[in-house]
Amino acid sequence: MKLRVKILALSTALLAILCVALFVSLRLQREVHEEIASGKDYHLPLAALLAEAESAALGYQLTLAKAAGAGAAADFDLIEKQAGQVMGHLVAELDGAQALLARAIADPRNDVNDRITLARVEGTLRVIRREVASLEASGGTLLAALRRGDSATAAAQFHEFARAERTVDAEIESARRDIEKVSAQSIDDVVGHENEALRISMLLFGAAAVVGLGLAGVIATRLVGGLRRLVDGATEFETGGTMPPIPVTTQDEVGQLTRVFNRMVSEIAAKDRIRDTFGRFVDPKVVANLIDVSGGEVAQAERRVATVFFSDLAGFSGISEQLTAAAVANLLNRWFELSTEAIRAHSGVLDKFIGDAVMAFWTPPFVGGDQHATQACLAALAQRKAMLALRGELPQILGLRRQLPRIDVRMGLATGEVVVGTIGGPVAKSYTVIGDVVNLASRLEGVNKIYGTSIIAAEETWRLARGAVEGRELDVVVVGGKTEPVRIFEVAAPVGELASADAALHERWAEALDRYRARDWGAAEAALAGCLEVAPDDGPARLFRERVARFAAAPPAPDWDGVWRLEKA
Repeated sequence: MKLRVKILALSTALLAILCVALFVSLRLQREVHEEIASGKDYHLPLAALLAEAESAALGYQLTLAKAAGAGAAADFDLIEKQAGQVMGHLVAELDGAQALLARAIADPRNDVNDRITLARVEGTLRVIRREVASLEASGGTLLAALRRGDSATAAAQFHEFARAERTVDAEIESARRDIEKVSAQSIDDVVGHENEALRISMLLFGAAAVVGLGLAGVIATRLVGGLRRLVDGATEFETGGTMPPIPVTTQDEVGQLTRVFNRMVSEIAAKDRIRDTFGRFVDPKVVANLIDVSGGEVAQAERRVATVFFSDLAGFSGISEQLTAAAVANLLNRWFELSTEAIRAHSGVLDKFIGDAVMAFWTPPFVGGDQHATQACLAALAQRKAMLALRGELPQILGLRRQLPRIDVRMGLATGEVVVGTIGGPVAKSYTVIGDVVNLASRLEGVNKIYGTSIIAAEETWRLARGAVEGRELDVVVVGGKTEPVRIFEVAAPVGELASADAALHERWAEALDRYRARDWGAAEAALAGCLEVAPDDGPARLFRERVARFAAAPPAPDWDGVWRLEKA
C-alpha cells in the first residue's frame, strides 16, 4: 500500500467515524424532537381539555346549587338553560379528550409505557362519560322537584346529585394526574435522550480521536521505523559488520527501498553470509566448495572413517493404520524433534528422515579423533531415554486416553570407512555418506527385531566406544546380503549407569555365551535359565534358549564356527 493510499485510508476512516457519530447524534435528536412533539400535540392539549371538563363539572354543580338555594323564587327556565349549556360544554370537552386520546394511542411516537397509561386514561374517560350521564339525569330530576316545590324529593335528590358530582370530579382528577404523569415521564425521557446523545457523541468523538491518533501513530512509527532500520543497516554495512536482511514490513515506498537495499547487501555479501551460515555445521572445505563463485565443478567427496546410525520405530506401519493422518504427523514430528535434539547434542550430523526412520553419522571434523563411535552410542542411549518420555506424551500427542499404541525404537550402529561429501546431480545435491558401513548400520537396526533388543552396534563401534558405554556381546552373525561375519554388541547404558539387575544379567549371559560356543548345551541351558530368572523378558536369552534346544536335539556339524546367518535381516 502506497503512502498516499495509507493517508487517504486514514482520512476515510476518520470521516467514516465522524459520519457514524453524526448519524447517531441525528437519530437521538430525532427521538428527542418526537418526544417534544408528542408532548405538544397530545399531553398539553389533553391536560387543558380535562381542566376545562373539571371546570364545567364544577359550573354545573354551582348552577344547580344556586337553584336549590333560591327555592320557589328561582327562574327555573333560565337555570335549566344555563345547566344545559354547561353540561354540553362538559360533554364536548370529554369527547374532544377521548378523540385526542385515540390519536395519541395510535401514534408511534409514543412509547409502549405512554400508550399503556393513555389507554388507562381512555378507560377512565369512558367511566366519566357514564358518571356524567348519571350526573345529568340526577340534575334533571333535582330541577323537576324544585320546580314542583317538592322539597322532600328535592332534598333527597340533591344528595344523589352531590354523590354523582363527586364521582365525576374524582375521575376527572385521576385522568388529569395520569396525563401529568405521562407528561412528566416524557420530560424525563427528553432529558435522558439528550444526555445519552451528548454521552454517545462524546464517546464517538473520543473513539475517533483515539483511532485517528492510533492509526497516525502506527503509520508514523512504521514509516520512521523502516527508515531507521535502513539507516542502521547502512551504518552496519559501512563498518563491515554482518547483518541479517532488514525486515520488509510494508509494501509502500519505504518497503520497496528496504527490499532493494537487502538485495544489494545480499549480492555484495553472498559468499560471507553463506560461509557464516553453513560453517556452523558443515566442514569448512565443503562450504568452500559450495561457495564456488568461479563457476567451477564442486568437489564431490572424500573417504573418512565414520560411525553411521539408523533408527526405526518398531511396528509403526501397523500403528499408523490405527491413527488419523494428523495423529501420525504429530507423533512423527515429535519423535523426529526428540531424535534430532539427541543427535545434535552429541555432535552428530542428521542425514535424512526415511519414512519413520532416521539416518545420521559422526565423522571428523565434527567429532575429534575416534570419539565418533562414543558420541554415536551416547546419542543412541539418549534417544532411547527420549522414547520413554515420548510414551508419557502420547495421550496429548494422539488425543487418546485409552488403548494407546505400544511404541518403541530400534537402532543400529556401524563404524568404518565411508565416502563423505556432496552427492547428487547438477541442480540437486546433498551432504551425506555412502559405503558398505551405511548398509551394515541399516541391517543391524533390523537385527534388533530378531534379538528383542533396541540398540545393536558392530564390533568396531563397540571397540571404540566401550570405555564410555556398557553392554554385552550378543552374537556373531552374517546379515542378509553379506558374506563376512560381524560380531555384534548390545549397547545398554553409559558407563557407570548400568542397573544392578542388568549387570547380573550380563554376567550370566557371558557364561551362557561361552557354554553355547563350546557346544556345552546343558550348561548353556542352565546359564540361560539363570538369565531368564533375572530378566524374564530378555530377548537374547529367549532366542538362544530356542537355539540350544534345537542344537541339543540335532547338534551342528563338526566344523560349526558359531556364526549365525540372518538371511532376512
